Amino acid sequence: MGKVGNDSNGKMMQDYLESHNVDTTHLIKGNGETGEVIGFVDSSGDRKLYVTPKINDTISNSEIKRDYIKNTKLLHLTSFVGLNPEDPSIDTQMELLDELKDDVIVSFDPGMLYVNKGLDFMNKLISYTDILLINETELLLTTNKKTLQEAVDEISQKVDILVVKCSTKGSFIKKGDEEYNIGIFEVDAIDTTGAGDAYNAGFLYGLINNYTLEESGIIGSYIAAQSTTKSGATEAIPFSKDISIEKIIQNLKNY
Repeated sequence: MGKVGNDSNGKMMQDYLESHNVDTTHLIKGNGETGEVIGFVDSSGDRKLYVTPKINDTISNSEIKRDYIKNTKLLHLTSFVGLNPEDPSIDTQMELLDELKDDVIVSFDPGMLYVNKGLDFMNKLISYTDILLINETELLLTTNKKTLQEAVDEISQKVDILVVKCSTKGSFIKKGDEEYNIGIFEVDAIDTTGAGDAYNAGFLYGLINNYTLEESGIIGSYIAAQSTTKSGATEAIPFSKDISIEKIIQNLKNY
């Protein structure tokens, strides 16, 4: 889901998604300009992003098809920008979360956009969340703790699954008494744009296909690493049919 304008960027986005077999039935189209993100990448592959959300910040409650949401197994959400207080997308997101049935699993990657909105906002968001995917810096800011362990101890009690992405240090996954430290796959990184989202995709793919938590983390780590090997956020992400999940899992476990 998301909202695009009636401009050439909106058409380009829809065409790109459909060319990769993404269902765009619930892509919202409106009169206005499609949002843009301008990315700057340095020689080591690190990036800085500047977001102009435009029409994507104007999603109203009436534009969300409830049957589509209520009949899903897992709903993964990310942040809106919310530059203008009158823009409804963030309120729409919260209203939708408030309506959801308990059997819909909510996965959330809030990003710095939502972390910067403060502790009260994040605590409300986390109260709706079953799976929290967050990086180390964001987690420390969200909890106002000095150490990662203190932050993990606090948030892991509030969600079913906590996934902390720690860049080149790998990731940490906790569910109740289960804890896993997941390593990284060594690659020559060209562009890290979207690597965190690629991790999310791999991890959630693992979960909904009945892999274990640890195996799902390994899949996420692999997809994230591969995503950095070409310029752009999606060009290097592999299709599941072209890789051996079992071999990937075994390789990192052996390593």
